[in-house]
Amino acid sequence: MRTKTLLLSALLGALGSVAVHAQTNVYSLNAVGYINITAEPGFNMISCPLIASPNNNVGTLLNNATGTYTGDSVFFYNNATGTLGSDEAEAIGPRGTTNADGWANGGTNVLAPGVACWFQNVASSNITLTFVGTVPSGALTNTLAVGYNMVGSVLPTSGDVCSNSLMTLTNYNIGDEVFVFTNPSTFTIYQSGTGRNYGFGYNGNWTAGGDPTVPNVGQGFWYQNNGTTAVNWVENYSVSQ
Repeated sequence: MRTKTLLLSALLGALGSVAVHAQTNVYSLNAVGYINITAEPGFNMISCPLIASPNNNVGTLLNNATGTYTGDSVFFYNNATGTLGSDEAEAIGPRGTTNADGWANGGTNVLAPGVACWFQNVASSNITLTFVGTVPSGALTNTLAVGYNMVGSVLPTSGDVCSNSLMTLTNYNIGDEVFVFTNPSTFTIYQSGTGRNYGFGYNGNWTAGGDPTVPNVGQGFWYQNNGTTAVNWVENYSVSQ
């Protein structure tokens, strides 16, 4: 594992210099549960490893009808275009939005299990994002397209992405990289491979410090697929586990 400043201007230029970190408390890994994500002031990369009702739209997960998130924004990465799309929470009314969920663009971005996005907290203190829903079950495939992907675990778990009992990323390419934020200006970078320019990891030939690790449940990260075809990240969970 190595840490260095990463300038992803093509992907993050619209955000400028950002602070990204999310701490999470997990209260249930049963069929139905909820997680709390602590979003610090500035930018946080988050994911929702639960199936919400009626859907996983931002307008459902982060409903702003009462003004809870007014001024906050979400940013979703489009792998096909290499661009970020955004939506902002606004007060409902003539000077804000007429959308019932309080999001300027309708809150239609989908934060499905396995997808991650930036969440911008414009407050000067931490806020708590609470996601409620059903824990996904069965053999769950997160398809990582060629190039950059903004992803998280499909399941509410954290730790070693390759050897965790629930999230086992074993299908990847030599040269693939994982980027996890560790402070406002640096990434922790994990790289797979066995050649001179790659890592020499212990479990899956990743960097010398070990496999990719995400500290918190509901934390997103960048995955760079350096191959020529999609990588299938398969996770498995059943209620009996």
